[in-house]
Amino acid sequence: MYQFEHVLCPTDFSDSSIEAIRFAQHASRVFDGTLTLLFVDTFEKTPQGFFERDEQKIRTRRIQTEEFAESKFSEIIKGVNLCPERTRTVVRFGTTYKEIIEEAESGPYSTIALATQGIGYSSPHLIGRTAERIVRLCRTPVITIRAQKKKSFGEIKTILCPTDFSEYGNYALPYAISLAHRYAGTLILLHATDLTVTNPDKLIDRFPDPSLYHESANEIPIERLVGRDVEPENTIERVVMERGIDLIVMGTHGARGLRRVQIGNTTEEVIRRVSAPVLSITHPIHRSVFPRRFQEEYDQKRQQ
Repeated sequence: MYQFEHVLCPTDFSDSSIEAIRFAQHASRVFDGTLTLLFVDTFEKTPQGFFERDEQKIRTRRIQTEEFAESKFSEIIKGVNLCPERTRTVVRFGTTYKEIIEEAESGPYSTIALATQGIGYSSPHLIGRTAERIVRLCRTPVITIRAQKKKSFGEIKTILCPTDFSEYGNYALPYAISLAHRYAGTLILLHATDLTVTNPDKLIDRFPDPSLYHESANEIPIERLVGRDVEPENTIERVVMERGIDLIVMGTHGARGLRRVQIGNTTEEVIRRVSAPVLSITHPIHRSVFPRRFQEEYDQKRQQ
């Protein structure tokens, strides 16, 4: 059973990153989850910091950075009304995306809650480089949150899970079913096809059997939709707007297979364009609980 039990919340103290923390607090409340606020100082990776050879200056600056970060953490905990007993803080030094991934891989984190833009963003129509790299490289599931004007989040009652019918494309299903079950919500399975398909309704029979992916699948309402458009992200965006989707759960790879060098275009476009938070599943074998069939498949591939 997948749940938002321990959420890692990277922050550069920008408004958008604090909004991601708000969502993490809201989403994890039903699981009695804990949050870890993480700040990464990148000065030592700049030319000025990299060539600094005075160890005393380095130590002094690190102490000052930690003091600054802890003061900002205190402001966030108070401003967002986080529970101090269920919130921990971490300061790391280095390249932002590498340090976030290393922290996520080394700790018992179930999720990373990440704003799509930070202090240095150049355009609201692009994904920040840090967010793109984390979604692409980190095995831990990542929730990306776009900056919104609203200061509160509603209940997660409708979850959208796109699928291209491939086995790789269905790796997100256990996550989506787990969350829909825990939030007592509705799961919408969506297949987006192109305009050359003349009878899209016939594709309903090709949807995967949810009971094969999660033992609680029969306990939640599940809808199946087929959409047609030039690009699949157009269909996904339209369904999000029409159905008031609260959360999207999707894999970052599909029928083309496991190994990729970049985020799939569809996933990147969805993260960039939709207003709903997106839980992206990058690596098919996470440390989270998966159905046995996936683990057995992974073990067999390792033995080959």
